[in-house]
Amino acid sequence: MGLTFVIGDVHGSYHTLLALIEKLPKDANIIFVGDLIDRGKYSSDVIKYVRSNRYQSVLGNHEKTFIDFFKDYKSATSFEILKEKWETWLFYNGGKDYGLWESLEPNKEILDRVESDILWMQSLPIYIELQIMNKVNLPVVISHINITKVWRYKDDSTMQKHFIDRASRERDLRYTKESKNFNIYGHTPNTNSRANINSINVDTGCCFGNECYNRLSAYCIEDDTFIYIKKI
Repeated sequence: MGLTFVIGDVHGSYHTLLALIEKLPKDANIIFVGDLIDRGKYSSDVIKYVRSNRYQSVLGNHEKTFIDFFKDYKSATSFEILKEKWETWLFYNGGKDYGLWESLEPNKEILDRVESDILWMQSLPIYIELQIMNKVNLPVVISHINITKVWRYKDDSTMQKHFIDRASRERDLRYTKESKNFNIYGHTPNTNSRANINSINVDTGCCFGNECYNRLSAYCIEDDTFIYIKKI
């Protein structure tokens, strides 16, 4: 296995992802920080690509939203009631991509694909601990958001809910020097990668088509370098 690259929030930007992968070494070990879906137009293609290549990913809040929506979808008695609850996600955050939401009687092929993808998303971990060290000799942990301030709770059963809620939703970019790992995360777009002594944000906002963001990033752990590509 070659160098390890951690890719920022893809958000349905399938063609941008393919172009970025082309720039990486052929033997690269590729891991995603979650939020593979929504906002962009090609969420289902991104999931199919990541799954077919057996790449690792942590759970992002957009995957969690999809899982929660699908539970409601399966039990809904009225599409109008469903739409009222989920309209913001469906029509403004990219939830329409799978083609499932036009009625409660979807095409069986689409439904089977969605159910398969949902099962896969449900299997995604909150964090991934790697057996490699970074440039300052800290063990590497990948998560969707910065978890340096709550990492101490990960083995405390009474704090698991706090840890999981924090690790899937918050946008706290601050860090604590006491954290004994190097945390690679995404979730909050930045114009450039945001690095601290023991954490780095790899979300450079590829789903936003403006000059401030507009890039998908891959961070190489061993070399402490970035490869970027502009949104396609």
